[in-house]
Amino acid sequence: MTRLIRLPFAATILLAAMPQSAQVSAQLSAQSIDRPAEESSADSDDIFITATRATTATKTDTAIVDVPQAISVITADQIAARGATGVQEALRYTPGVRTEPNGADYRFDYVTGRGGFDAQSYIDGMRQPTSFYTSRIEAYNLDRIEVLRGPSSVLYGQGAAGGIVNSITKRPQFETGGEIAVQYGSFDRKQVQLDLTGPLDRAGTVAARLVGVVRDADNQNDFGKDDRIFIAPSLRYRPDDRTDIVLEGLYQRDRAASISTFLPLGATLLAPPGRKLRFGTYLGEPGLNAYNSEQYSISLLGTHRLSDALTFTSAVRYNHSDTYNANVQGDFYTGAVDPFLDPDHRLYPRVRSDAKARLTVFTTDNNLRADFTTGAFTHKLLFGIDYQRSTLKSAFLDAAADPIDIYAPVYGNIPEGSFAPAHYGVDTQLGFYAQDQINYAGRIILALGVRHDRATSSVDDDRQVDKATSFRAGLIVKLGETISPYVSYSESFQPTIGLNYYGKRFQPQRGRQYEAGVKWQPDAGTLVALSAFDILGTNRLETDPLNGNNQIQQGEVKSRGFEIEASRTVARNVTVTASYSHVAAKLGRSADPLAVGLPISAVPRDQASAWGEKSFALSDDMLVRIGAGVRYVGPSTEAVIFNDIVTSGAVERLTTPGFTVADALVAFDKGRWSLAVNATNLFDNEYYASCSVRSACGAGYRRNVIGTLGYRF
Repeated sequence: MTRLIRLPFAATILLAAMPQSAQVSAQLSAQSIDRPAEESSADSDDIFITATRATTATKTDTAIVDVPQAISVITADQIAARGATGVQEALRYTPGVRTEPNGADYRFDYVTGRGGFDAQSYIDGMRQPTSFYTSRIEAYNLDRIEVLRGPSSVLYGQGAAGGIVNSITKRPQFETGGEIAVQYGSFDRKQVQLDLTGPLDRAGTVAARLVGVVRDADNQNDFGKDDRIFIAPSLRYRPDDRTDIVLEGLYQRDRAASISTFLPLGATLLAPPGRKLRFGTYLGEPGLNAYNSEQYSISLLGTHRLSDALTFTSAVRYNHSDTYNANVQGDFYTGAVDPFLDPDHRLYPRVRSDAKARLTVFTTDNNLRADFTTGAFTHKLLFGIDYQRSTLKSAFLDAAADPIDIYAPVYGNIPEGSFAPAHYGVDTQLGFYAQDQINYAGRIILALGVRHDRATSSVDDDRQVDKATSFRAGLIVKLGETISPYVSYSESFQPTIGLNYYGKRFQPQRGRQYEAGVKWQPDAGTLVALSAFDILGTNRLETDPLNGNNQIQQGEVKSRGFEIEASRTVARNVTVTASYSHVAAKLGRSADPLAVGLPISAVPRDQASAWGEKSFALSDDMLVRIGAGVRYVGPSTEAVIFNDIVTSGAVERLTTPGFTVADALVAFDKGRWSLAVNATNLFDNEYYASCSVRSACGAGYRRNVIGTLGYRF
């Protein structure tokens, strides 16, 4: 087993079946190669599951205890062990974020943070468009996921106050390794996955990697489909310890169907006895039921140490995607509490809603880091420029469809329609940023950052330009060798595209956060972090109470709360992680006085989770690992103000109940073979992720059991 333990690749299913010490050895080996030589300090005698370093918070390799902001790292083995099939599932045990707020969705990953603010998606530090034009990230291709919570515009530019989800892809390694695995699971899931890596020359300066996935699967909805073809080849050139260049390619083809789980409120959460719809009921048209996406990208990532003091880092990506969505769905947007067309509450109105889009994105981020000392102070001074340009050509088809009897659906009535003329949009962002991490005697760390952005958005002949300057500051004062209390301040901005009724452009939405916390790391296998935050989001769009056709920006969102996250490795074969978060998010200011103090929709006040694993030997060549976890998501409330003639000023509240689900893992490793069985929502608890006063509920994910048989070579 010694040779296998030293394999540097981080194939997720392989890690799921390996003994605990072997998983971590493989993971840290891969990470240490990606880290500058002077910063790599992994010791083979002190290897634990707890991730202790991250790059997302500072764009430099920094110990988590030296980051004055809450950050979590989800490693490849954790993704596999917890049965995550996508990024949003991988974050289920992370505090401060809400995953799957709309329920089961097979199109894209949607995550909110710290009070319902969007959490922007990044891959290798470069922003991904967040919309239905961008399909789900392939989890099997990830080395880890880093989650930075709260406003983060200083280093990353425009984005909401929820934070950043940065997915780090696998890189070629200079030791030969690989695996091939097959999967079979719930909803007739059949998948083959491959991960190969190793050097291409005897000198060990060029390495390659190939990650591939082919999947044929249904999903929990009637007529559902979740098929994928994915291939990611990459090359790495490392002629010496000063230069490291990676060229990555990606091709992904998705064919999904029955992607939405929204069902009428009166037939789900508020259904009378005997009238609750079965989970998985499909109220669309099987003959018009598709979410098809095809994308390809090429990325160039490079680091060059110009001297002992100067390091240049550059990242460039070109991404192109074509997306087509075709669906007949319930008319959820009528605004009516009771949308049914008959007194027996059976006939449900529907609309045909098709969309097609072609999206092209060019992104680059370049920075120069200077490491130097002035007296008793050491500095990591970073200057950077990033730029993004995206072009989008989109067209939409909307048509009325025949209603459907939700309890006895009859299919085959697809309405005719034609696409409206396509729109062409161009968005750009140019940002300049600077940051200094100042360390005094290893005891006091001061992080300062500033950024200026210029963002433009054009749709056809209409063009909007927004400019913003953002700041961040954080202070850590270490008490002894293990305790690091901190305070910080950070900002965010996000352009709001469009004009109000009177032709005036909207101002960018802004966010600011005050955070205080403490991080405790008594040893290499333990990390406990406690943080408290206060976020204010401004310039929220609201309907003008004096003109229903106008929108104004008087809205504020106030979000306050605290989070606890802990990870512990015991005796190298037992790991435990736990988290808890509490958040109170409400409208702090509004054009309608009745709205002040109302809760933000789909934001539970309390979330908690715990996961534990243990590995042990059954014989000299047979190892087994078992894992179990529990997740709790508390109730959330939506409040809507109705201002029609009958119910003027009435506030209607609806609470979606909380839910608790369990996950489990059993994994075996014998020689080069591995077998892992993952189960999420083990007891098949039926729950709703969120429900709306205006007639719809998003059904949660049902039980999903996946078996993986892998062979390492």
